[in-house]
Amino acid sequence: MIKILILDDSEGKIEKIQKVLQEGCALDDENIFVAKSVAAGRTLVTQECFDLVLLDLVLPIFKDGDPEENGGLSFIRELMSAGDRVNIPTQIIGLTEKEDAYKKEKEEFQSLLFSIIHCKQSGSEWVGQVKQAVNYVIRCKDAIFNNLQRRSKYDIGVICALPEEFKQMKAAFGGDEKWKNIQIDEDVPFQFKSTVVATANSHDMKVVAAMAGRPGVIPTSVLSTLMYTLFHVETVFMTGFSAGFPTKNMKLGDILVASSIQDYASGKLNDIDGTIKLLKEIHQIEAATALTLKMQELMDDEETQSQIMSKVKKANLLVEQRDFYQPVMSATCSGPYVVTSEELVKDLQENDRKLEGLDMEGFGLYLTAKMMSNRTQKGALWMKGVGDFANPIKENRYHDTCSFGSAALLYRFIKEKM
Repeated sequence: MIKILILDDSEGKIEKIQKVLQEGCALDDENIFVAKSVAAGRTLVTQECFDLVLLDLVLPIFKDGDPEENGGLSFIRELMSAGDRVNIPTQIIGLTEKEDAYKKEKEEFQSLLFSIIHCKQSGSEWVGQVKQAVNYVIRCKDAIFNNLQRRSKYDIGVICALPEEFKQMKAAFGGDEKWKNIQIDEDVPFQFKSTVVATANSHDMKVVAAMAGRPGVIPTSVLSTLMYTLFHVETVFMTGFSAGFPTKNMKLGDILVASSIQDYASGKLNDIDGTIKLLKEIHQIEAATALTLKMQELMDDEETQSQIMSKVKKANLLVEQRDFYQPVMSATCSGPYVVTSEELVKDLQENDRKLEGLDMEGFGLYLTAKMMSNRTQKGALWMKGVGDFANPIKENRYHDTCSFGSAALLYRFIKEKM
């Protein structure tokens, strides 16, 4: 909404203008300011940013002073010479009841690209002119704001923790040449890139992506918050590699999609007979149902698996000969450190038999989406390939494969389901 300054010393005219602004232009009182002298107007323009000033041409310079014929123009001349000391209004409209002042000042106002309205006491035409001018300023500001929002708004955010994950994500989306750097004014430590994905419904989805540069819940929370606030995305996805829990169905290279994520390191550390033990407090956050239903439908499609495998093979990232890397939706957990302990994995599974994956970032993503959903619902979906089984035998061979495969699944999800 616009802010308007009425700079006039006539109580009757001020009341008429306020009525036009409130009833004819739907402006709130808090967006309408009044000053009755050039000095008072000068003070206000140093404190507030006005979209429009409705300026009487005949004004006192100081409070309780006599009106001066060139008072209004004195105010404008001060604005023009004040530089950064004042907030220059976007538009100024001169208002006068006096015929002589109207004729005398009209030419100078027009030379400054401002307009002037003759407020004849006997007529009401000026009221309509003020209303029309104010509504035009409102429409102009709305159009500029909407245009800026469209420029900075993206449909989807994609984040990765590590450079190798980010590299493979970009490759799965078509390669470096498909991505452009985004220049932003905010002082943030991340480099954002953008691309466009054409969906099966012939929609162009604007995608913004970045990497945190380090593992952990906090970097992921900070980066996903910036995705939601700077780029106004509705959904943030995360791809890469993670640990899986050994089950008869889970194999290295399979892709996990988190239906929920819990923080396995939350609780209270107790010293029990000299042994430090974590008394756990389970905090679990569910993924948005709309996203998981669409993802499950995509994963059930046999063509999805074959397309992912085709892309993996084409990228020369197949580690072992297999029919496919299977996408699985399951509960996962997240914590602050790399796990290489089979005992810890067993302990985690005893608390929740449905857990099948573990990483260091996912809970931060889902918690951020939940916390940012006060006004509008924010979505988040974590998907990572299984690179190891959280034991001392680390399979680094699968890092690129998992990062690429999980991003290939996301790319198909965007094309087919978004």
